[in-house]
Amino acid sequence: MAIDKAPTNVRIWSDGVTEKGKQSIFSSLVAMLTLFIYCGWMHVLLALVILSFWYRWALVTVLLLYSTLLLPPKPVLWGPVCRSWIFQTWREYFKFSYVFDEVLDSKKKYIFAEFPHGVFPMGPLIGATECQIMFPGFDIFGLAANVVFTVPFWRHFVAWLGSVPATTRDFKRVLKQGSVAVIVGGIAEMYMQSPTKEQIMLKDRKGFVRVAVEEGVDGGIVPVYHFGNSQVLDFGPQAMASVSRRLRAALGFLYGVAYLPLPRRRNIYMVCGKPVPVTRTARDDPKFEEVVDATHAAVMAALQEAYDRHKTEYGWADRPLVIS
Repeated sequence: MAIDKAPTNVRIWSDGVTEKGKQSIFSSLVAMLTLFIYCGWMHVLLALVILSFWYRWALVTVLLLYSTLLLPPKPVLWGPVCRSWIFQTWREYFKFSYVFDEVLDSKKKYIFAEFPHGVFPMGPLIGATECQIMFPGFDIFGLAANVVFTVPFWRHFVAWLGSVPATTRDFKRVLKQGSVAVIVGGIAEMYMQSPTKEQIMLKDRKGFVRVAVEEGVDGGIVPVYHFGNSQVLDFGPQAMASVSRRLRAALGFLYGVAYLPLPRRRNIYMVCGKPVPVTRTARDDPKFEEVVDATHAAVMAALQEAYDRHKTEYGWADRPLVIS
């Protein structure tokens, strides 16, 4: 299906899943095992490093894993990986669904501003695996935290999904090749979990808007909200929040089912709001910052509108969105 042929204002369940359907036992076990390995990968690495002081096999394994960092992580949007059965089990595990509030033009480029990052950007990851199934030939690259590219396995895993480090240079580079998805809140949102409200970082996050205005994005900026993403995992201790922000790396432990790094089974619903138009403006233009501020304000309003319009459908009528 082309992106400009997708139905609007209709919630679509991926892989034939339904709201009341149940995942098979085998598919569920595969999803749980692979999600545990992926989300708990830092725990696995730490354990291997500790074991390497006593066991030669662990030392060799650690050296082999870290040697892969010498290989360049080229963003390839590897279709077979995105469409693999493993990711299908993940989408079934979270009963992934999505909706578009407006038809998008496959001939235009967009910046998808995704929220929330949460403890782990599971929603954006699942959405990325679905993109090539939803819209073959419509390339959407991603930006990932720089620290991800220093971790063996994660480094090339995210590159296979079309991600590059979240630098301005790389952002502009992949934007010339296609659309780009940005998880705006980043690591700061890992410490913003709440049982009563959704909390995201956006008020002072204007870097993605500056790139959009300077480079010109003919399709505009699409606000995207992943309902349920904030509740699949928790993170702590909270005392490490300020240090983590300064180091741009998450310090602590994530946990879900039985305090293990296994995400809870929550429905994830990806809502793509209406694109916000972008007026291309040179950075040295006296009105550049004025255009950036106006566009940023429009993005916040569009995100809030999309959230409020779909929260009742998801079952969150009494759960407000707080934008910090």
